[in-house]
Amino acid sequence: MTHINLTTTPQTSRSLPLLVPGIAQALIALDYAIVYVALPTLAQDLALTAGEMQWVVSIYGLIFAGLLLLGGSLCDRLGARRIFTIGMGLFLFASVIGGLAQSAALLLTARAGQGVAAALLQPAVLALMAQRFHGEAHRRALAIWSAIGALGLVAGVMLGGLLAELNWRAIFFINLPPGLLALWRVSRDFPLLRSEGEKQPGGFGALAGCATAGAVVWALMRYAETGQPDFLANRLALGMLVLFIVHERFAARPLLSERLRTLPGLQSGWLSSACYMASVGSQFYAMTLFWQQTLALGAVVTGLLFTPLAVLIVAGNGLYTRLSVRFSSAGVLTVGFAAAGLGLWLLSTTLTVPFSLAFMLGIALSGLGHGLIYPAMFAIGLTATPVALQGRASALMVTTQYTAGAMMLAIITVLLGAHPSLEAWRLVFQWLSGAALVGMCVAFCARRSA
Repeated sequence: MTHINLTTTPQTSRSLPLLVPGIAQALIALDYAIVYVALPTLAQDLALTAGEMQWVVSIYGLIFAGLLLLGGSLCDRLGARRIFTIGMGLFLFASVIGGLAQSAALLLTARAGQGVAAALLQPAVLALMAQRFHGEAHRRALAIWSAIGALGLVAGVMLGGLLAELNWRAIFFINLPPGLLALWRVSRDFPLLRSEGEKQPGGFGALAGCATAGAVVWALMRYAETGQPDFLANRLALGMLVLFIVHERFAARPLLSERLRTLPGLQSGWLSSACYMASVGSQFYAMTLFWQQTLALGAVVTGLLFTPLAVLIVAGNGLYTRLSVRFSSAGVLTVGFAAAGLGLWLLSTTLTVPFSLAFMLGIALSGLGHGLIYPAMFAIGLTATPVALQGRASALMVTTQYTAGAMMLAIITVLLGAHPSLEAWRLVFQWLSGAALVGMCVAFCARRSA
């Protein structure tokens, strides 16, 4: 299997190529959070019903998770740079539609378009970084990229409240300047690669994989919304799962080929990705609910309170680059999950005295652990992956990540009930801590098998 470079790329500085994946990751994380915070304001302006409000938030995540495998397959087939350009163009177009929306239907269409675009961008970004950076440079690039994502998530919480006070339409238009900059830079910083000699999966496999992921996530989201199983959603998810398994078993060119499934580190990578999202990956959502609904804090104050956590996550990303020089990524991942699990457990024991020293220690440990986990799990899962498989491997990791997140969201909803008590919140953070403990075991096994 060979790669043909269809373009020549000018020489640039070592750090400038990180601008493109950094912008994309920041926009994906920003839009995941910013609409959630600004939702009450835009709902009042557009006279949204309760069901429409729920879909404004849900449709983005549902389509994003459902189409990731298709996005990864297209990256391997057509080239990551081409898919990035298409995805970013669609993301900006959908943002303009959202900013100009005068009805619920148009707003939901824009959010759906952003979800499709994000599903193309996420695997393309990871594949582009794997093409451009290698070895230590790749690990450092992953750390910087994950730090930008953490800052984007917190910026979404903060900007959502601030921009909603001015004009909620700005939450969509704010995407345009950085997105246009990324479109301009991508052709200058990354070559257009085309794979030769690698058999690509058929179209039906990609569609079946997307439908299965979407159906499973929808069933979990319905459980989170209602607190009880949805008959139609569960039957659809089960049926699609059976169809996908049968297809993968007997298809001549399955989506998740044997070569992909047996890649060194990928199994540990996607398992770690699931544990990450079920633990510290769900911490932002849990703490937003705790601060806003239980402690009755405003959106702007909540965003400001997230700032120390974001700073610690970025510090953890920087610490990863130093530790990965001396220790394996699996070893760093083990330490990250251990720190995160201890931090989340401390939070569960100090909810009655928020902002105490022990509470702040829990924030510190979970933040540093988060910063160590995120780049380490992608380094384990993708470092040994050939360029021709980077799209699907990346998509597999992110799909399991968001499926686990939807599952934990459903668990949190059941634990909290209609009127969450402090005891219910203790259970929530204990579940998050338990997921981190499972991740630590996965990382330890990966370390022993490395």
